[in-house]
Amino acid sequence: MPDTLKAIVQQLQSLPLIPSVIVKVTEQASNPRTSALDLARTILTDQALTARLLRVVNSPLYGFPRRIATVTEAVTILGFNAVRNLLLSSSVVDLLAAEETPEFSPRALWEHAVGTAVGASRIAAYLRHEAQEELFVAGLLHDVGKLVLFHCQPKDYGAALQAARADDLPLRTGEQRVFGAGHDQVGRLLAERWKLPVRLGEAVGYHHRPDLAQVAVREATMVHAADVIAHALQLGSGGEDAVPALHQACWDSLGFPVGSFPSMMTEIEDRFEDVRAALLGGLNAQARPPDHGQRSGAPRMPAGMR
Repeated sequence: MPDTLKAIVQQLQSLPLIPSVIVKVTEQASNPRTSALDLARTILTDQALTARLLRVVNSPLYGFPRRIATVTEAVTILGFNAVRNLLLSSSVVDLLAAEETPEFSPRALWEHAVGTAVGASRIAAYLRHEAQEELFVAGLLHDVGKLVLFHCQPKDYGAALQAARADDLPLRTGEQRVFGAGHDQVGRLLAERWKLPVRLGEAVGYHHRPDLAQVAVREATMVHAADVIAHALQLGSGGEDAVPALHQACWDSLGFPVGSFPSMMTEIEDRFEDVRAALLGGLNAQARPPDHGQRSGAPRMPAGMR
């Protein structure tokens, strides 16, 4: 393991852990003996978490015809897994908030992550995958390694960004030159530290090379494809201008219904705005660096997806 990556791994130990309430909610959501009241009581022990859940469940993201007034009602209506994943997602956004710099915009990155999350969940829905909520979380976390590298070594990460842009290379290549590893590998290490499910960690850690996943090739492929789509639709910015190359064999293996592609793209763009407002509403909306996180022009879809 390169010395720079070893230092990053050591610094991972200093990053905040997922709140204990989220850990307990995750455990309870997986226990068939847990009732909606049990889960609600756990959430109510954290006032910030309670407020966040009620704010999101009453946002245009869900569009319920009447206001949801209690946590128990939210848990009953949304279901255990949806509540767990919603709280996990919003907590991670808070944990890894960072200041804007001229080279790097964390907010634009989170917007790209939201676009990828929406895309992954919609692909999963069209393929009738049983874990659509989990795919949303994997999409949201797919680039979390970029924030870790930026947090741990901001100057070096700036150098990686500059190297990639100067030579018109994928950002992952610039990261590998500077750190000896890419953000996808670092994201998998963070998922392990946070004790996230293996399948979720692999979907994050292999989103650039889904063929290398051991147990989550299909899930990693959905996140990979959603990442490409989010770049093509210019939903936020992952720190690079080019649309990542599509792993054609993995995409073809999904058997996605080609005729459904235009409608899915429209759904992703429409749903993106609501999810962004619900999850990123509390982030500092400082001015972004030029040409990052800005949408312009038509989608630049890879030929294999058209």
